[in-house]
Order: sequence, then C-alpha cells, then structure tokens
Amino acid sequence: MIRRHFWIVLTCLMTISLVLVSCSTTTTTQNQQPIEVVSVFGPLQPFTPAGPTVEITLKNVSTEPVFSLTAFFVEFTEPGPHDFVFDVTPSNPLISGKSSSNQLTLSNGGWGNNTHYHLTNTGTLQNGITLNYTKQVEIVEPSAQ
Repeated sequence: MIRRHFWIVLTCLMTISLVLVSCSTTTTTQNQQPIEVVSVFGPLQPFTPAGPTVEITLKNVSTEPVFSLTAFFVEFTEPGPHDFVFDVTPSNPLISGKSSSNQLTLSNGGWGNNTHYHLTNTGTLQNGITLNYTKQVEIVEPSAQ
C-alpha cells in the first residue's frame, strides 16, 4: 500500500515537473516562429556593379531575448558570402518586440526584386533554444513600400 502511494506521488511529481519545464521553454505560439520577417527591400541605392544591395529587417516576437541571429537566401548560398549576420550577441541581445536590420550586397547575379526566395533564419535564444527555419519572402523595391 505504501509502495503504491509512493509510485502515485512520484508519477504526479514527474508529470508536474514536465508540464512546468514545457511551459518555461515555450517562447511562441504553436504556429509562430520566434523571429518575424518584417521586410526585405532591394535594390537599395546607391546601385553598384557588384550586385544589388538588399536590406532585411527581422523582429523578435518571442518572449526570450535572442543572442545570435543570421539569415541567408537558400537559393544563393554559393558562390559568395550571402549571410546577413545581425548585430545580436549575449552582450547586445535582441529583446522581445524589437527589430534589427542588416544590409548586404548580393553578388554573382541571379537576383531580382518582386521575386520569391527562401530565407533561412538561424540563431540562439537566451534559454539555449536554437532557431533554424525557412520562410518564403519577396525582395520588394523600396519605392513599392
């Protein structure tokens, strides 16, 4: 009898601890990613022969600060560096509700505005959760805002 009560109490405690851990690591709703793509503008002036300059703005829509954040277009990973590395670090986190922008000149041709691309966002939240997901975006001319 005592042994049975012990197992029941232990099972209840384990269930409660799992629920609490699940609640503490949830940072967004089920269908929402922690980072929202606010805008993808290009080409920006001044125009360069190297290729169009594109600006990406991302927003932290989670409850956790972001400690690292990088975005890149899946279609154009080589050749050339096409990583948008945002100024987000543990000493300069992107807190909930705030946005960060980064510009990059996209070399090696093949880029166009008003065309859909796949943008992958990677990063790390303060609680250690890593981000790695892809969204379809469109590079929009700044005058079309």
